[in-house]
Amino acid sequence: MHAEDRSIHFSTELIHAPVQYQVPALQKLYYELGQTRTAAYDSSDFSVPGRPQFHSKRPPRSQSVAVFLPDRIVLIEEWADGPLSAFIDKVKEVSARTLGDLGPTEFVAQTVTLRSTFGLTHFADARAFLLDHVCSQEGRLAPHFRRPIGVGGMRFMLPETPEHQGNFQVIIESFQQSVNDVFVEVKGIFAQQHITAESLFVAIHHIQDVRAFIVEHVFPYLNQFDRAK
Repeated sequence: MHAEDRSIHFSTELIHAPVQYQVPALQKLYYELGQTRTAAYDSSDFSVPGRPQFHSKRPPRSQSVAVFLPDRIVLIEEWADGPLSAFIDKVKEVSARTLGDLGPTEFVAQTVTLRSTFGLTHFADARAFLLDHVCSQEGRLAPHFRRPIGVGGMRFMLPETPEHQGNFQVIIESFQQSVNDVFVEVKGIFAQQHITAESLFVAIHHIQDVRAFIVEHVFPYLNQFDRAK
């Protein structure tokens, strides 16, 4: 299996007690972020009540979005064209300014979703790799489903333990847009948090923990099966 994966999606939800975001304060935030090197957005949209957002689009299909909902801010990098470190810098800037100027005093929960694709070395089709080789389903699906399988894979829910913080939801499946790639999504859900302006490093650690799970656990799990027959 290729040692380097391709990160295609970063997002986090920073959840807080309900507040009413004011448009002038968000306009000020948009301007201030525009003066930074790490968190500038190309445009803003205040047309939908209760759902203001900042966004940028870059060819061919990359998007950066910040959405301000009554109980959370959502930061998204879709079809990411930069490293995770750049996303983390953006989270630091936006979250620090949100807690400082916009009303929320702390984040009480957080979700982190990261998506990557891994290229296979010894298999030409990720569906056959996952279903036939990893899951030993060769010849067992077609007689019953009697239809082609477009995407197939596995899903796991890993609950929080005393040693491991957060509930992790893991999806491993064939990547619809590239037959040779395995798609991996890990979503971490971190409840009962008290993340203030002084402890924003906790939110960053959560992002890094989800990334580490992909690199240190999902990759070795899949790599053990990607061997020459």
